[in-house]
Amino acid sequence: MRDLAAYVMRGPKQAAMVALLCTLIPMMFWLGAAVIGLVTLRQGASQGLAVLVWAILPALGWWLGLQDPGASIVLVSVYLMALVLRATVSWQFTLVTGVGWSVLVGILVPWLTPELIDTLVDMADQVFRNLADNADLEANDQLKTSFRSLMIASFAASFFGMALGALCLARSWQSQLYHPGGWRQEFHSLRLAPKTLLGLLVAIVLMPVAGVDGSLVLIIALVPLTLCGLALVHGVIGKKNLGGQWLFGFYFLVVMLFPTVLMVVAMLALLDSVIDFRSSMESRDPNSG
Repeated sequence: MRDLAAYVMRGPKQAAMVALLCTLIPMMFWLGAAVIGLVTLRQGASQGLAVLVWAILPALGWWLGLQDPGASIVLVSVYLMALVLRATVSWQFTLVTGVGWSVLVGILVPWLTPELIDTLVDMADQVFRNLADNADLEANDQLKTSFRSLMIASFAASFFGMALGALCLARSWQSQLYHPGGWRQEFHSLRLAPKTLLGLLVAIVLMPVAGVDGSLVLIIALVPLTLCGLALVHGVIGKKNLGGQWLFGFYFLVVMLFPTVLMVVAMLALLDSVIDFRSSMESRDPNSG
């Protein structure tokens, strides 16, 4: 991966070519998004935008041809968050920007992919009817509406999660090339500040008052919590020098017990926002400092 990042940073042509090819290959658009993130973080808005323009061409092809806007949304999301991270050097502002943008994406998803949404809802509705032939029609309509809301929220949250993953990869590439070891320290210390957590909670409560679906805001808010929870796990294992086998075991549990483990991780991140487990560990460590 480091060699790929070094090749990308040779010049704008190399970066644009790699981003375009990665987006053209099915299910590899996240790598093209990481290229956009790296260029934006290192060289700024104009250079990142130039790479985005080339990468968005095959992404629009996927959208128009297969009714799949995922690649386009993730590419733009990474570019926007990389701009904020470069300008502020703050993951708090970056995560808040990602949440706001993803809520907007969730609001627009029914208009971005109306055929896909309607098809999936109709399929689910048919399954519900087959499972409960005598079910009350009004109750079935309510279930259909709830499923539609949950599906839209899941789409928006999954796009947000992929974009955050691509941005983290871009940040790690930047660290490997220009500041070795910096990303490990940065990621291990990542947590939601209490003010950021309070802002998310206020948004979850007030957004429905403004007409935004509450489940959309809640599920999207879980994404940065999950990322900070993963950072907490990495940070604790790193501080305790427990070794890579612990990380392997953790991600094995994530795969085997998905999504239960990630829910627990998100809850730990919520507590960590208030308690700051890693700072508490350092204060109790007689060898620290």
